[in-house]
Amino acid sequence: MIRIGLGCAVVAMAVAGFSGRASAHDFWLSAQDYTLDTPQIAEFSAMVGHPEDRSYWPMISHRVVALRSFGPQGITDLQAGVPANAMTKTVATPPLSLGTHMITVETTHAVSVLEADKFNAYLDEEGLTPIKVARIANRTQDEAGHEIYSRRGKAILQVGPYTGKQDGIVTKPVGMTLEIVPTVNPYGIEAGKELPVHIYYRGALMSGVTVLLIDLDSDVGIVEKHISDKDGAATFIRPETGRWMIHAVWSAELPDTAEADFDTTFSSLSFGF
Repeated sequence: MIRIGLGCAVVAMAVAGFSGRASAHDFWLSAQDYTLDTPQIAEFSAMVGHPEDRSYWPMISHRVVALRSFGPQGITDLQAGVPANAMTKTVATPPLSLGTHMITVETTHAVSVLEADKFNAYLDEEGLTPIKVARIANRTQDEAGHEIYSRRGKAILQVGPYTGKQDGIVTKPVGMTLEIVPTVNPYGIEAGKELPVHIYYRGALMSGVTVLLIDLDSDVGIVEKHISDKDGAATFIRPETGRWMIHAVWSAELPDTAEADFDTTFSSLSFGF
């Protein structure tokens, strides 16, 4: 059985100037081994925080909107593995066949309130331009920030040798609110070559989104940072080894509500070599 969870710390790359991020909303599906030699069951964990202070996100049925596995045999609903009245750190898949597989999760909303200075710093760090513009226009940049947020995570696993036959499983959108879609299967790219992705928000390609490549095997954190272009595209360099996450956040202003001013979605795509 392969357990998807935390692994050892190995520093692969480092880029100065990206440490000290204020938010703790980062969320991903974590795997100890993303490349598996043989067909088998996999257990996966949802993680939250940053590489230096990560922790398990306990899965509870009422917090999980959707939990699926996409593979050569089609789509499998994994929600039955989430307990109804208890928290769990891991959820198991059915035996994964040879080929490329993708596990996805979508969560319900939660509420976040931050003091003005912390909220403004968080907007700068995450590149949340829509919120910054709205707060300036409404002259509320000196007020506490109220948002609802939800999370979207995808993890790509390769079972057996890469053949390219299942690339469509990972290179096509699956309909998430905010979604990171690789243009090519990461397992079909040589180390050091370009790894292009597209960012979709509510089904449309989205420009101006801050997209990060984060090292999950160390406390280094962000190793590449790009802004999606007019075509919603950003391009990274495929790392040689280790476990990695591409991370993006986007937000929309809410109509007048008592609960929050903004609806923010955090999205991630994790993989490893």
